[in-house]
Amino acid sequence: MTISDREWVRRHLALAENAVSAADAAILGRLTADTVAIAHYARKHRVGGTAHDEAAIDLGEAGTAVWGSGRCAPFLDAAFLNGSAGEALDFQEVLLNGRNNGHAAVVIVPAVLALAQQRGASPDAVLRALRVGFVANIGLGEALGRAHRTEGRGFRTTSLTATPAAALACAALVGADLDVALAAVGIAACALPAGLLSAMSPAVGSYSQDKDLSVGFSARHALHSALLAEAGATGPEAPISGDKGWLASYASGSADIAYLETAPEARDLSTYSIKLFPANFGCQAAIRCAIELGSEIDAAQVERLEVKVKSSSAQSLSTRAIDNHLAARFSLPFAVASAFIRKRSELADFEGEAVADPAVLDFMERVEVSGDDDFEARHLELGIFPAWMAAIGPDGVIAERAFDGPFHAMDPAEMDALFAAKLSSLTDAETAARLLAYARDPGASAALDLLR
Repeated sequence: MTISDREWVRRHLALAENAVSAADAAILGRLTADTVAIAHYARKHRVGGTAHDEAAIDLGEAGTAVWGSGRCAPFLDAAFLNGSAGEALDFQEVLLNGRNNGHAAVVIVPAVLALAQQRGASPDAVLRALRVGFVANIGLGEALGRAHRTEGRGFRTTSLTATPAAALACAALVGADLDVALAAVGIAACALPAGLLSAMSPAVGSYSQDKDLSVGFSARHALHSALLAEAGATGPEAPISGDKGWLASYASGSADIAYLETAPEARDLSTYSIKLFPANFGCQAAIRCAIELGSEIDAAQVERLEVKVKSSSAQSLSTRAIDNHLAARFSLPFAVASAFIRKRSELADFEGEAVADPAVLDFMERVEVSGDDDFEARHLELGIFPAWMAAIGPDGVIAERAFDGPFHAMDPAEMDALFAAKLSSLTDAETAARLLAYARDPGASAALDLLR
């Protein structure tokens, strides 16, 4: 007998009653600070959907903080604006899971923090709610599988899994009972604004701003669903696993409800990883390879740069038509060429005239990307995104590198230093210091004030 949706929700509400471990608090603090910092940068530079912030929303002095603006908006609008900004750079976290590896923080964090500010919630209550959301997202992702993104389909994992997970987190934050929490999940899942991937298809290649706006709509919808449930609105008894429900409608044959049976407390939040470089996660390990090889070898010596990644990434990140910053971030050939030529991979390398740099575009012609089925199998087993790279000259291989991800073989101190540097690259020194303080102690009594 498989678990019911009601029991699945009950178990997550029970998780919210338990203290958050120091290890989980550190992960949640980092994911939250990372999301807020990315939104700060995107809004300051008017990247993507943030260029249209005031199209339908009046920003003012009262309400909930709109990150990076110095202004506020009604809390539902703030969730939308902060979610959209958190997505704009494609610099956000990724769930490393072989069954599904979408984003979650860009939906969960804006929704929960907007509600927390509106209700005056404590830092501890926020941490408990965030843990519920991130844990629930893992189970939903595993139950869904990946067929929603195959054979021409393009539903966004972020929209499908993080939205009901965020609604459940918001329900936990307000202390909802089981009926209300189930209704919040049901409304979120069954009235879902399901984002599509058309803008990120190499075959279409439009790379448009609906990518950012979709996440904003998801964050707002999750929060709104929880509020409606709290007010008495109802949803179905089995919105996730039932007939004509969420799994039946979106899984396209890859559903496995057994993954919902895993106890929430057994979920490992360390499977969420931040990004080291401002590009799609499938580019991360290859970028690190390119930086190291580019620092050792003169580009003039290289006849071709051979890159192997998992087969699905080789296809989805294959574009060579670099028309804007988003196309550059989703192009493995561009990201690798840029890292090799510039010996770095920074925000400025994916902006403005940098995406049309003749030196990078010329070297991109020498980048040969192929998909590796063994890498794909390792990804499906472990959730990792491995890459191998070899610089080839007239006499054969000059040098090669291989990494399983951007932080491969780094110790915690190195990773902490790189995270601090990432925050500093995204916002001013004072804000970066505040966000780092929150990341290191998110349970402190005044911690939430650091995020505004």
